[in-house]
Amino acid sequence: MVEDRVAGLPERLSRADLILACMPLLFAGGYALGTAAFDAWPAATAVAALAGCLPMVDGLFRNPPRVE
Repeated sequence: MVEDRVAGLPERLSRADLILACMPLLFAGGYALGTAAFDAWPAATAVAALAGCLPMVDGLFRNPPRVE
């Protein structure tokens, strides 16, 4: 029932919420992949930065925020 929901929680996540949740996860995954592939922290950090930037670019340029 609706009355059982905790006050202030949205019914579903917005696109911005998903982007903010994906950025650190992709960064961590990119760092792990870069470490496994290159075995050097500068290359792993570069891969992680590129992976973490993908949702940010999508949220800013491909699907920019709109005022509703």
